[in-house]
Amino acid sequence: MSTTADSTTTDPTATNPSPADPVAALRDPARVAAVRRYEILDAPTDGAFDEFAAAAAAVCGTPIATVSIVDTDRVWFAATHGLDGVTQVGTEPGLCASAFCAEGPYVINDAAVDPRTLEHPLVRGELGLRFYAAAPIITADGHHLGTVTAIDSAPRQLTDAQTAVLGHLAALVARQLELRLAALTAVRAERHLRAEAEQRAAAAAELAARMRAATAAHATAAHPEHCQLGGTSGCTAPAELKIADAWGDSAWGCTPHVEEAIVNVRSVFIASEELGGLAAYLNR
Repeated sequence: MSTTADSTTTDPTATNPSPADPVAALRDPARVAAVRRYEILDAPTDGAFDEFAAAAAAVCGTPIATVSIVDTDRVWFAATHGLDGVTQVGTEPGLCASAFCAEGPYVINDAAVDPRTLEHPLVRGELGLRFYAAAPIITADGHHLGTVTAIDSAPRQLTDAQTAVLGHLAALVARQLELRLAALTAVRAERHLRAEAEQRAAAAAELAARMRAATAAHATAAHPEHCQLGGTSGCTAPAELKIADAWGDSAWGCTPHVEEAIVNVRSVFIASEELGGLAAYLNR
């Protein structure tokens, strides 16, 4: 089984083409908008991405793996394996801040001698990172969101098969993000529909109460025998309520036709007993 080139003996960029300018990619407005639309940054961890991090560690044989989302000024971990208590790191070039905008796997076999990572704080600091392999998480519309990464404190190499699996895991994370977004959208749509239904129900209840009160008030007023709102086909139901509009027109109708007129015709309202037009409405 073939392996990726060893960065200690060959040009490390030979199998890891330089990604796009990381600084420009970090702040690209279209990419930033794509990151924001998934609403994943700082979201409570729910375990949705934990298995991807665990799989990356298992496949690559490393003690540490992450699923990261790259913001404009930080790398935030949606999931970690073997890196408890760490939620984000900086965007110093060479590791995640460079790997996320690569077009394929980004592998550092020995970070202590690779020119891309010599001065990186994760290499020089307490973690002592030596091996780093990442596959970019890329959306269906081509935006680079972050990486699926395997990390070790000892130099190592990956086989072509391991590198390919890391890429597949990154693609699966991208699909998971789409599913998560679809679920969020569906929940919000359901809440919106429920709120609209509750508003309609409240409005209907209020209208029904007003109509009951008006029916009692209109019962003793002089009014025609039959509903005047039946249109050309007429309506033989008893006239119970008087309605008017902003033009000063008024008519008596049965309860169903009055409700229909109030709901469907703008500026129609229940008239007072003496109302004959707009003046009484304006002075109500």
